Amino acid sequence: MGHPGLMGGEHAVRRVPVRAGGGAATRAQATTAQATTVPAQRILQLQRQAGNRAVVRLLQREVRSHPENPPVGTLHPAGSMSEAQWTAAYRAAVAAPSAEAYEPLIRDIAITAGMDGLGAGFVPGTIPISDGRTARPGLNMTLDAGGEPGHTGWVDRGGAFGVPFTLDKVKPPELGIATILSPQVLNPDKGLSLRSVRHEMVHVRHKQKVLDAVRSWQSSPARGRPGFDDWLRQQTAQKSGPMSALDVALIGKGVKDGRANTEVLAYVEGFTNDFHRRPATLAQAGPSFFELLGAVETTKLFTWKQADPAVQAEALTRLREYHAALDVDHQRLWKQWLDQQLGRTGNDKARTDFLRRLTGFVA
Repeated sequence: MGHPGLMGGEHAVRRVPVRAGGGAATRAQATTAQATTVPAQRILQLQRQAGNRAVVRLLQREVRSHPENPPVGTLHPAGSMSEAQWTAAYRAAVAAPSAEAYEPLIRDIAITAGMDGLGAGFVPGTIPISDGRTARPGLNMTLDAGGEPGHTGWVDRGGAFGVPFTLDKVKPPELGIATILSPQVLNPDKGLSLRSVRHEMVHVRHKQKVLDAVRSWQSSPARGRPGFDDWLRQQTAQKSGPMSALDVALIGKGVKDGRANTEVLAYVEGFTNDFHRRPATLAQAGPSFFELLGAVETTKLFTWKQADPAVQAEALTRLREYHAALDVDHQRLWKQWLDQQLGRTGNDKARTDFLRRLTGFVA
């Protein structure tokens, strides 16, 4: 479907290209470009784009993003490996692959990515081994080193992974959420191991939103209870804490196992946790841009075309904020890549739309 090597769906195959090494030169950049915007940097960007007289007006009306997970503040949080320990453990695991060798690495990158914030089971003391068909709620791992980096899906009480979500007006959903990570998420550079993990974390958050919304809907009085879609729309009109259009889109499609909305934001998450950690060259940043194009389409989904407008707007807002926090070299590289891509869109209207909307801030 035009973006070979990527697959749509939270628990479908996601083929990610071999990651290029980052090295010590990029680690110094890692803390420079987090997903949140530093106000001074944002002002400078707006000045470049609009001129001083328009800056105050733009700042007043500018929309802010609502990311699912907090940014990665450090590559070495308490209880995790140092860079030297990580590299040594990675090399040992590659040399002699085993569950015992890979488990400390999978657990360590889960801690570093912030998976403990997803709730119980996402940084377990011992990570369960999955065969890809069964899993436990929370974090699992597979030893299939030739497989895919990560999968997230519903898991039923019997442990079946990737089961569909069934909406019932009365019976609470008896489903958990499971993520399976493979050795493919790992890289000798710890920072370059975050991309796929953070991608999967977005899927987990969206499924949690679905469960919370369904339980809230089921807890409303049975008499006169509207259908779920109507109930969702009613939540946007609540005087106290109304539901956002973004959450309505994510939950409304998520309860039907729709994939485009969650995939768009997950690919954006992967890109914004990876690009600034690589040297600012097209050759080294290729895997990052490959991830970004997953927001346009995959081999199974026309992600951008199928996504709701509220999701598209949120994705662009996150990318704009990320761009503002990048160093000049990475901003220049993004512009170079974008100019090249704009010359290759042909009749692909969705890709053209996505790329042209990036030009609003990648300049």
